[in-house]
Amino acid sequence: MRIADMLQRGRPTVSFEFMAPRDESEVEVLERTVAALAGHAPDWVSVTYRVRTGEKTLELVTRIKRHYHVEAMAHLTCANSTDRTRQILNWMEREGVANVLALRGDPPTSGEPFAPVDPELTHASDLISLVRRSGYRFGIGAACSTEKHPESPDLDHEFRYMQLKVASGADFLITQLFFDNRFYFDLVARARGAGIKVPIVPGLMPVPSRRSLSVMTSMSGATVPVSLQGAIDAAQDDEAIRVLGVQHCIAQCAELLEAGVPGLHFYTFNRARAPMEILAALRGQQLIAS
Repeated sequence: MRIADMLQRGRPTVSFEFMAPRDESEVEVLERTVAALAGHAPDWVSVTYRVRTGEKTLELVTRIKRHYHVEAMAHLTCANSTDRTRQILNWMEREGVANVLALRGDPPTSGEPFAPVDPELTHASDLISLVRRSGYRFGIGAACSTEKHPESPDLDHEFRYMQLKVASGADFLITQLFFDNRFYFDLVARARGAGIKVPIVPGLMPVPSRRSLSVMTSMSGATVPVSLQGAIDAAQDDEAIRVLGVQHCIAQCAELLEAGVPGLHFYTFNRARAPMEILAALRGQQLIAS
């Protein structure tokens, strides 16, 4: 089923992002996480793409669909040639994958500029155009930022690329993680004012630890509210920080749901505990269906 159709049904979807394993040592952790969160009946999930383990992404997507009967979306990046990308899309079509998340992708080494493999696939919008003009019937998602990405000169630049992704054929958007809902509401208002009508799903990450927070904010450009940062600075250990992160994310979700967002998308980093606690709290408050 196309995710864009789910997002138009009038009730918020719940979805998770899983990270494709880098090696066999991560497979068991991932399998436990998928099994635990599949038991919470998500509407859909997504699986990240790694150049070295791209086949594992595709295998995991099809296994989730078949074993857990959950709609699974494969991330697809500009990390391959046009011909290789078409081969991947053909394989996905044969296997019954209905949705792709089209991304430019990250450079192989953090801090280095992105170098496209194929000059025809330089940006996510190029990838979206390729899928559309090739006649595939996939539902297509794309990413967007609520704040200035570290690689962008300013937020206007980021917004123009978002417009281009939608103009190229994206059916829905998922935001990068954010900790202050005002940035999400501002983005949606600006998008609607510019005539962008596709669903914009908020992407959320409960803070797991000081180190993880530092890494993710440096990569995404997300800012941490002063009150949350102060509480984190005063926390005794990572478990206390984890609890703070869950509590803050619950409050974020409650406000977003009351504002009528099309869904909640959780970046799990292959850990199930925090998302399960958040969902339990939201169900307890009767903000999402049990």
